[in-house]
Amino acid sequence: MVIMGRRRRNSFVILLALLLLAACTRPQERYQYVVLDPDAIQDATFQFEMDSAASYSTFFSCRYDLGRIESDSLKMFIKAVSPAGYTYRDTVVFPLYHSEAQAKDDPYTRFNIEQNWNANIEWTWRLDVVGNEFGLWTISARPERYTGLHSLGFSYSPSGKKR
Repeated sequence: MVIMGRRRRNSFVILLALLLLAACTRPQERYQYVVLDPDAIQDATFQFEMDSAASYSTFFSCRYDLGRIESDSLKMFIKAVSPAGYTYRDTVVFPLYHSEAQAKDDPYTRFNIEQNWNANIEWTWRLDVVGNEFGLWTISARPERYTGLHSLGFSYSPSGKKR
């Protein structure tokens, strides 16, 4: 009986150690959010660590008020600054939906409605991005219009090893 208990405990300890090891060696995945001030023009700024030996998928998210949104899309001006200070600019138009039925055929967007008036949406920005530099990158995003927007978010996840 005692030997059986030790085996289970040893197996559990080994499993826990393997899980911790896997978690420590995996690149970080996270979401960062910035609350937007509707009366001020501001950039939402995010930072993430990019390893030059991996590729990443990047995502933006937004929470908005269904009753105050004035458009069916959101134009964003995005700036990426590399660790060495090189700047890359992008202008993207993301869809804004008013119902889950509108979003059902969009494979690059996740959408839901909370409390019948707040919408949460996540857009795929870029898939399989490979950085030419490793280190801390800064991403700034500024919406063209702020009416009805509550917050912007940015996330990244490793999508594979560089080819």
